[in-house]
Amino acid sequence: MKRLTHCQSVRFGVPFFASLVWLTTLGLAAIPASVSADSNDSSRSTNIALSGNLLFNVNVEANSVTVFSVGSGGLKKLNEVPVGREPFCVAVKGNRAFVTNAASGTVSVIASAGGNFKVIEEIGVGTEPRGCALAPNGNLYVANHTEGTVSVINTSSLKVADTIEVGGNPFAIAIDKNRVFVTDFFARLIPDGQEGFDDGKQGIVRSFPVNHPDAITEITLSPLADSGFTADRSNFCNNTRVAGPPVNQTFCPDVNAGPGDPVITQDPQAVHPNQLNAALICDGKLYLPNIGAQPEPPVFFNVNVQALVHVVDTKALSELAGSTVNLNAQIKTEPEPADRFAASLQRLFGNDIVAIDADKKCENFFIVSRGGNYVIKARLVAGKLDIGAPDNVVRIQTGNIPSGIVVRGKTAFVNNEVDMSVSVLDLNTGLPVGDPVASSTPPEPGSFDHSRLVGKLVFFTALGVPDNNENEPADGRPLRAIPIDEIIPLQFRGKQSSDAWSTCASCHPAGLADGVTWIFADGPRQAIPLDGLYSKVNGAHDTRINNWSAARDSITDFNANSRNVQCGKGFAGGDPTGNAAGNGACPSAGANLPNPAIFDHGISQGASQALDVETTWGQTVRPFNMPQGDPAQVSAGAAVFEGNCASGHGGAKWTKSQVFYLNNPALTAPVAAGGLKRDPLLTNTGNEFVEYAGGGASPAGVDTGTLKFLEIISTFDPANPIEIRGQGNPGGPPFGVLGFNVPSLLSVNYHAPYFHNGQATTLEDVFAQHLLPGGGTIEDLAGAAALLEFVKAIDGRTATFESDGDIFKDPFQNLP
Repeated sequence: MKRLTHCQSVRFGVPFFASLVWLTTLGLAAIPASVSADSNDSSRSTNIALSGNLLFNVNVEANSVTVFSVGSGGLKKLNEVPVGREPFCVAVKGNRAFVTNAASGTVSVIASAGGNFKVIEEIGVGTEPRGCALAPNGNLYVANHTEGTVSVINTSSLKVADTIEVGGNPFAIAIDKNRVFVTDFFARLIPDGQEGFDDGKQGIVRSFPVNHPDAITEITLSPLADSGFTADRSNFCNNTRVAGPPVNQTFCPDVNAGPGDPVITQDPQAVHPNQLNAALICDGKLYLPNIGAQPEPPVFFNVNVQALVHVVDTKALSELAGSTVNLNAQIKTEPEPADRFAASLQRLFGNDIVAIDADKKCENFFIVSRGGNYVIKARLVAGKLDIGAPDNVVRIQTGNIPSGIVVRGKTAFVNNEVDMSVSVLDLNTGLPVGDPVASSTPPEPGSFDHSRLVGKLVFFTALGVPDNNENEPADGRPLRAIPIDEIIPLQFRGKQSSDAWSTCASCHPAGLADGVTWIFADGPRQAIPLDGLYSKVNGAHDTRINNWSAARDSITDFNANSRNVQCGKGFAGGDPTGNAAGNGACPSAGANLPNPAIFDHGISQGASQALDVETTWGQTVRPFNMPQGDPAQVSAGAAVFEGNCASGHGGAKWTKSQVFYLNNPALTAPVAAGGLKRDPLLTNTGNEFVEYAGGGASPAGVDTGTLKFLEIISTFDPANPIEIRGQGNPGGPPFGVLGFNVPSLLSVNYHAPYFHNGQATTLEDVFAQHLLPGGGTIEDLAGAAALLEFVKAIDGRTATFESDGDIFKDPFQNLP
């Protein structure tokens, strides 16, 4: 095992490096004796749990759970137990551990036998189980994420005793005495709210008594009117825009204000809760860390996502709005580090806060920053969590992509998802105890699995990794040859984003979508999941053109997003960007640009090893499983789909959209020989690909014609106030007049709301609004009810249909 020779903490606002001695007993990190002290007793969802002197750690990347013994001599690995696919949560009762398996739809029951641990039972629950927690009566509650239900398991009989309909997308569970609290992962529209606005959505927590699961109370979590950050809205007001008027002034704070007015240039930004990953009950309060969203323009690094913690009174069953905090607003008061790119924990923002625990007295809280690879300490001050900024901030470095924490006494244990390890943190000193302890065995460098896992690290980090365009690391090893536990993202701070502000996962949880309509320069655009970007049937060469306007075609293209939106250096060389104080393009600190072959519709491979492995991970993003409904209805609906929808929404990716034009380096030779190319007469600015035509040497006797990718959609309304083109094309029409790149229907029932601007909140709304070519809506079709059942059931297991894209390219596949 490799050790970190220099782990850093920030205490009292002063960074210092501690050259750690590798404290070992038979190679195990030493643990302070205070670990035996009691922990907070509330039951909650977690992927790392303590029971007596046993620690259970979930290895999602290894499909296993590791059991450690905990003592003053360190962590001793007892067993690594294979469980179902993608284990997520573990709850421990006596000598048994219960593990939810997201992809398998099961709960594995682990028990000890003769000193060994093994699975003694697999219990089927709902689709995509996530959070789990034990009630005082011994029952286990499991959140079925894509089914909108909670399964209740009798832990004595090992049977499902009840299934509770809660709705939404349940995720984390916490239980206080005899009351259950379940978070809805995604924010929901406030009544009369609107997509695309910072204050348009609210968080949802559902609660019910253990003995009366039908008595569900819905608790709402309000947006913050002021996130603590301001934006310059000059480009969205007629009186202050530099070059021409915007299409409308929907996002102008004051249409009468003039240039330079602070009302315009320093407009306070609201933020709404989203992605409720975790829940902790402490002293009668429910703490809910989440990734808050700010979709209004400008979409820029310090006004796009925030690190929020909402609080609920568990007795009153209502939000304690005065206790809600944005950790980033506290972090911004810390002093700037002398070098933004130095390996310092100072002034790293919260990015994706996904787990929380506290000491038994509920005085000290410890919050996990997944993308920052750290745990930050907070204390209760006047009823609010306070990290001690600017002068007393304590951050403790972890392994790669921490996703769970458990605290006992003055020690915390952290599950590092990508490292497959456990960090032991000394809460007295504010330092890690030695290196992370291996929980499973990472894949060998050079293997496909290693590349995929490093790619996940690139996607989920807010810091960086070596990209091998700058002789990194110093010993010259390529990224694919570096063991995952030797990659220290802090050493590459500033590549993904400015001061660890955000990650790719901030808007694409699990590589999918966050359910937010973002207002880009192109207008409103729903976040797009990656599960339908690369075909899981034909191979990764079958790639959907990206973005609603077909503006990009690969993950590589999004290096520009790191540089121009997140104000990071990016992953393909080049000079760093500036840390912009305002809201606009990140200023470059030099003339040396990243790999010049990276541009929209440029190369998709070979730009840098970091981008290549990130692409590898993106190709494996899994579509979530959907409830399958009535088989007869689903089968009948499939026939209706084939006759009415498959031409645009068929194919291996459930969309006809596909990259197979000449300048795609992944293009196969037979198709290239056919001469597929972009028709330059049908572009808008050279960036927006409208149609692709067959040209050159077509197969004999075959008229390939033209394949149109941007479809004119009947639901598009250029007069809609949020269809703004205030930055992208002042005074011009919204991009939607050209049509939209056909979205994938893979697991579409999970990816609400719908259409590019989120105007349909459910698939039923889609059916009522989407006009057919011959007139009428989808709900007017014969068999519409069966079609709805089929569409809701579409996932990675569903048989596909031929699309117009398939028909167009088929003649080119067998050329000599």
